[in-house]
Amino acid sequence: MAALAAPAVNSAIPSPTPCSCHAFGFRTQHALQSLRKVFAHPEPAARNVFEDILDQCADTEFGRTHALHRVRTVDEWRRAVPIQQYEDVEPYIRRARQGLPAVLTRSRPYAFLKTSGSSGTPKHIPTTRHWRDHYRGPALYAQWGLYFEALAQADALSAPAAHIPQVLDLSWERTPGRPGPGGEQPVYSISNRPAAVGARDWLPPWYDEPWLLADPGEGWEAALYRKLRLLAGSDVRAVVALNPSKIISLAETLAASGERLVADLRDGTLGGRRHPAVTPDRETADRLAAVLEATGGAPGLTDLWPRLDLAVAWNSASAALYRDWLAEVLPGVRRLPFSTTGTEGIVTLPVDGHASAGPLAVGQGVYEFVPVDGPRASEGSDSLAPDAATVLFDELESGREYRLVMSQANGLLRYDVGDVYRVAGHYGATPRLEFTGRAGFRASFTGEKLTETQVHEAVVSSLPGGLGGRPLFTCVPVWGAPPRYHVIIEGAGDLGASALETFARDIDTALRRINIEYGEKRASRRLGRIEVVAAEWGAFARASEERLRARGTSSNQVKHHWLQRDREVLDALTERGLLRAGTEPGLRLSPASAEAGAVR
Repeated sequence: MAALAAPAVNSAIPSPTPCSCHAFGFRTQHALQSLRKVFAHPEPAARNVFEDILDQCADTEFGRTHALHRVRTVDEWRRAVPIQQYEDVEPYIRRARQGLPAVLTRSRPYAFLKTSGSSGTPKHIPTTRHWRDHYRGPALYAQWGLYFEALAQADALSAPAAHIPQVLDLSWERTPGRPGPGGEQPVYSISNRPAAVGARDWLPPWYDEPWLLADPGEGWEAALYRKLRLLAGSDVRAVVALNPSKIISLAETLAASGERLVADLRDGTLGGRRHPAVTPDRETADRLAAVLEATGGAPGLTDLWPRLDLAVAWNSASAALYRDWLAEVLPGVRRLPFSTTGTEGIVTLPVDGHASAGPLAVGQGVYEFVPVDGPRASEGSDSLAPDAATVLFDELESGREYRLVMSQANGLLRYDVGDVYRVAGHYGATPRLEFTGRAGFRASFTGEKLTETQVHEAVVSSLPGGLGGRPLFTCVPVWGAPPRYHVIIEGAGDLGASALETFARDIDTALRRINIEYGEKRASRRLGRIEVVAAEWGAFARASEERLRARGTSSNQVKHHWLQRDREVLDALTERGLLRAGTEPGLRLSPASAEAGAVR
């Protein structure tokens, strides 16, 4: 099959006009149906992508180094290109950022996408017109085709292509682009980009809506409130985000801002100030005021938007731990997963009602897999060996877990993503994958190997009644004699010393039951008992916002982790004064050190 033609490079990003809602609807449905056909018979699409990547990369600095012009088969591909870590490709990326042509791809990058840095220093991923036009753009149309199909089904409509209701899209924002230093290409996150790059790119009907356009210098909470205010009088039918935490934050912002929202609606203001996109809406203000009275001043999203039918967000790995919380803030609202999307590329795309897994996006890249117990580069390393044996998508076994090696037309070839997926059956002839987490990540001082799921289960099962709801928390490893884990939880300072003591003891007991190794290490006094550290309400969001500004990272990319690799979060909250007095590290809630080895 012929390789896809590369578009001409245009350094100036255009600002195309979105098509009509009717045309947009047909476009999403056509993309969805085409994707379903690909998943039924994936081999031609997989071969086409392989040839296109070779076409993009062979006559480049990287391609010549690895003799890609000689490659014709996947076996030759494996022999020509070793499995890459970011450090291997970073010198090429650095030269491409300086504007040098044909470094990684013959389609020159127009920008670089910054990763969240949650697993280390943020990385810069090249993005090209070719990649956006032929890969990421079309994938978004297919994905949204599923969501509009679901909304049409909710309304018993037979023509979803003509059914484009109001949605609140939290998965990205249009933010001003900034050139890089010294004339380098601009850098921004995949979910905070300035504009589409052409008519083939993602151009939804809400592309120019004020609620999508970020205000310069706007904080995280202010951005959520702006969206609530600008859409308060609309018939919002779906809320779509990458992280479920973004939807939770939206619900919490509404609950905390009811009176302010009523005042803004009545006065035709935004945050008490005039705004060109708002006018007085007394009807919505009166309705919301009645809701405030009925709910004790804490309205929910379905109170503001009674016909809200669909919520979309990641729903696997640590994100799956938000499921019950989402059910509380969105009662009766259907949920579908967002695509498994990283800055480096798309891995799965949802095409049906599966709650947490999607078919492998065989039309997006070349995907290779290594069983999770495959070889590493060296003992103690989390990196794959450059010559690690891989299997292809048609060799995957249901129920097994694999580590992903991905190649994309952006120039990242045989890239060790570091993510692990479980095969959850098939859609047609394409394996359905569920993200299970980062490879090798366990918190372990003495071999206990705690996981996020274990910590989440232990804390949630031990929550005192006085906390109510589902407060945010995280578990932090803290070195000492002996080392121990600190659970930082918002609002726990309101409970009192006795309740906090019981809470810490209950978490510790639950972890002993869930993780046998943890119990044994506690019994042998190699681990101290869990300590609870109380943070102020909203502490994680405030600390996260500061980190976003410092790193230039999108809030969509920052995932809340229930278990940390180190004590950076604890130190950041301490430095910012966001811990409740009397529970800071070093000020124990109880004489835990004297009881560290006690078996309970």
